[in-house]
Amino acid sequence: MSGGWVVLGWVIVVGLPVAVVVAVICWPTRIPKDRTVQAITRRIENDDESR
Repeated sequence: MSGGWVVLGWVIVVGLPVAVVVAVICWPTRIPKDRTVQAITRRIENDDESR
């Protein structure tokens, strides 16, 4: 029975940090509001109107 606890311990010790690293790498970053397609389009339209 103690062998199962050892395996479970190794899974937690190795698996948890690996899962955190994968989640941090794969997690999508949020695009700032001034970098969205709508915001860029609005800025271009405002520049065209001011000319």
